[in-house]
Amino acid sequence: MTEIRNEFSWSKSRDEVFLTCPHQYYFNYYGYWGGWKTTAPQRTWQIYMLKNLKNRFMWAGDLVHQCIKHTLKNLQRGISVLGVDEIIGISIDRMREEFRSSREKRYRTHPKTCALFEHEYEAGVEDSEWKRMADNVTQCLRNFYGSELFAELRGLSPENWLEIEDFSYFYLNGIKVWAVLDCSFRTGDGITIVDWKTGRTTREDISLQLSCYAMYAQEHWKVKPGEIRLIEYNLLSDQKAEFHITKGEIRDTRSYIKGSVADMQSLLADVKNNIPKDEAFFKKTEDIQIHDRCNFKKVCFP
Repeated sequence: MTEIRNEFSWSKSRDEVFLTCPHQYYFNYYGYWGGWKTTAPQRTWQIYMLKNLKNRFMWAGDLVHQCIKHTLKNLQRGISVLGVDEIIGISIDRMREEFRSSREKRYRTHPKTCALFEHEYEAGVEDSEWKRMADNVTQCLRNFYGSELFAELRGLSPENWLEIEDFSYFYLNGIKVWAVLDCSFRTGDGITIVDWKTGRTTREDISLQLSCYAMYAQEHWKVKPGEIRLIEYNLLSDQKAEFHITKGEIRDTRSYIKGSVADMQSLLADVKNNIPKDEAFFKKTEDIQIHDRCNFKKVCFP
């Protein structure tokens, strides 16, 4: 079999990790590589296992995203949608099973199963907090299935559906840039792109992410910035905001990505083959709060 290459690419999430802690970035994108192999060194396997941890907030958000994705894929294919109570029941049952699996640390022998940060590090989260996560998932789903946006999506004709969480990308100066759109569809006057949120965001986060989506839409569907409607829908608070990205914002995003790529590649020994410098070049952040939340505490501070 052909050996899988660790290809360099850019994404907003990769940029966030790099800015948070270069050492954490090293583990996330280089140190884990090959950890899935039975012949992997113990430390590499451990980094790979720790990389797959999610905290409870990420876990709940992913469950909501996966549920909505399943529904929208069914709509796209003309398959009828279950009632909201049944959907919520299935989702909560799945949460219970994944919680038990993680608590029993099954992920240590089955890496693709649910692996929660709180269980690996025995964080001692109260039962009431886990219940709050389930309540949040329920609220997010009730808000989504009762929304005007979902009603709009149910009314789409088959030819107007575009992408639903496909692993899409475009190239900028030869670098692959990921743009995974939660949902996109055609409207009478252009393209609509929707991004679901289940937690807090900042205006800067939204601007960068949605600018990347607009750049992808421009290249992939040949639309102008003014023809792209961008919606950020916070499912927990049931708040929706619409944006239009300008040519100036796209220009600024291009410049930002170019600078971010240069910073990341400055820590490569071989840029062409995406081979990093020694781990020691990737400095740890001095922020103690970030240390406490880091998946890789066990290898950062053995």
